[in-house]
Amino acid sequence: MPDPTIGERIRGAFRDKDALRPKAAVFSLTATSAGRVLGELAGLLLLASLTGLINGAAMVAAIYGVQWEVSDLLGMTQLACSAVLGAWLTWRVRQRPDPKGTPRWWPPLRTPAAGVLALTVFFTAIPIDSMLHDDVGPALFGCAVAWLAVEVCRAHGVWADNGAPYTAVQRLHAWQIAQMGFVACAATGFLFGWLAMFFLWIGPDSVPVMQDDQLSALGISGPVELVLAVVRAVVIEDVVIVAATVTLMKAVRRPTWEIYTLICLIEVALHAYFGLPAIGAAVMAAGRVWLYLRYRSLLPLMVSHALWDFVPTLQSLPSIPRMALGIGLILTVSLVDTRLKKAAGKGKPSAPSPVAPAAAAGDEVRNP
Repeated sequence: MPDPTIGERIRGAFRDKDALRPKAAVFSLTATSAGRVLGELAGLLLLASLTGLINGAAMVAAIYGVQWEVSDLLGMTQLACSAVLGAWLTWRVRQRPDPKGTPRWWPPLRTPAAGVLALTVFFTAIPIDSMLHDDVGPALFGCAVAWLAVEVCRAHGVWADNGAPYTAVQRLHAWQIAQMGFVACAATGFLFGWLAMFFLWIGPDSVPVMQDDQLSALGISGPVELVLAVVRAVVIEDVVIVAATVTLMKAVRRPTWEIYTLICLIEVALHAYFGLPAIGAAVMAAGRVWLYLRYRSLLPLMVSHALWDFVPTLQSLPSIPRMALGIGLILTVSLVDTRLKKAAGKGKPSAPSPVAPAAAAGDEVRNP
């Protein structure tokens, strides 16, 4: 006579396997009017992308041989955006109530911290030729816009992330999402390169294509400049353009196609300095939006995006060190993946008893 527990064991094994996969996200709705939410989102996106759009338009014009001097316009735009950002952020921070469990020392410091950041962002936006204005200021501006995006989401009763991973299963889920995010970025990078070669083959005189490498086009010449540029890109593109946009638009029940369309258009415009190959940015945008819509996990997307943004620095290395670094990276990823799966396997939930109601797979995963 067959063992009556075999079928349950098989079903339990499948439940255990599913428990080690990231769970689909659930987005909250807001009671605030849709017009107000979308209006604040439009303001966030304008602050986050306006200077990048102006700079990208100037670079595209330069590809066509049109020299458009925008330094004064960029300086005044950045200064105006910094003033609006500082006032808006300080006001939002002052208006936010303190939830239960907030440390007593934080509320008295929160508003002064926002004020100090706002003043720092404003003064570093003053158009003078220095590293503070060219590199530190934009990075701080991006961090301030990201903070404002978090405050806007909180004000409307929604939250843009599931939180940091605490358990072994949650850490494995975050690792899997980061891997998928890195693949989306890598696919975009290869698409950029392929499109550039294709359009150059067609004829550089008829199709706008960036002639220099990405770092040269952005004026990045040192490691400090690169780190600050990556910080700005990650906090603006992932926190504001992806997470806040998806969260707020889902909160007012906007259709998914509108979310994809808006974010892809913004990302393509921000990468306009690539020329026509910038259309490849839509792939990275769509991939990250899909991951965020499915899992609502922000930190893994930020980490994978930051790691990919450092890849262009490998182009300057000789072939042998580049190959050695690549092999070391592959081995490190494999080791981390194995250790996380092993740790998550030890803590995975056991199969539920046939007499007890089956618990939802992945109870260890924190619900939004």
